[in-house]
Amino acid sequence: MKLFLPLVIFFILLFTCGCISQSPMTAEKTSVQFADKINASQSFFDQMVITDPQNATAWCIRGMYYNNAFGQYDKALENYNRGLELNSKNGLCWYAKGTTLRNMKQFEEAEICYENAKKNDPTLPV
Repeated sequence: MKLFLPLVIFFILLFTCGCISQSPMTAEKTSVQFADKINASQSFFDQMVITDPQNATAWCIRGMYYNNAFGQYDKALENYNRGLELNSKNGLCWYAKGTTLRNMKQFEEAEICYENAKKNDPTLPV
């Protein structure tokens, strides 16, 4: 009996704070907010390359966005390749490209990118 009241209070608190059950409206609102943030992020990274299309690092960062945004690996690789066309010694771009290739299970190509990254920027964690 001593445990009954504290357990009841505990479960009431869990249900009322939304820790266990979430109303469908809250879940839908959260999903919409998440989608809005993703779209705003994409616009931000798109604007970076529009504003300074000769900036290899901007292309690289945009590629990292695509790598991390739902695994859009092909778009990520396009951006890394554009960055490397502008500056083939951009270690971060090589490193990020290697990471995307590794995510795609293309391990040999990824290793080549990591070697280029280390050669061009020894401070990278390769």
